[in-house]
Amino acid sequence: MFNTNTNFFEIFDVQKILSAAKMPTVDVNSEALINSQKKTMEAFASASKAAFEGVSSFSKKQLEILNNAISSAKDATADLAKGNPQESLVKSVELVKSAIVQAQANVAELAKINEKTAKEAFDILNARFLDGLTEIKNVISEKKSASASVKN
Repeated sequence: MFNTNTNFFEIFDVQKILSAAKMPTVDVNSEALINSQKKTMEAFASASKAAFEGVSSFSKKQLEILNNAISSAKDATADLAKGNPQESLVKSVELVKSAIVQAQANVAELAKINEKTAKEAFDILNARFLDGLTEIKNVISEKKSASASVKN
């Protein structure tokens, strides 16, 4: 049976586990590490700028779509009011069909804007992530080679 009086945290000594892992020490004040973090922050700023520009473009397109829809509805209402009821019915069917086709085109264009924005931000962050891994590897390698030369 499991002893419930035992403190769970006494079973696992975190300090022993971490000391057994033998993680390489890295000077967090090293210039290379600080420069790496600066580059990471710049990448986040660039990704944020790309996302902001994408959202701005998306919003402008939505406003353009709304203005066109209002204008089209106004023109369609005026056209329908001028004709006889039978012609108006035929025109309204054509207007509905045209509105559906236009809506599909608008949604496709908004989706492209969204996709482009997400891709730009992802590419910026992904490139920085990969560069950051290389930089960390280089810092660790330099630290290891400096330690080896001191021992010799």
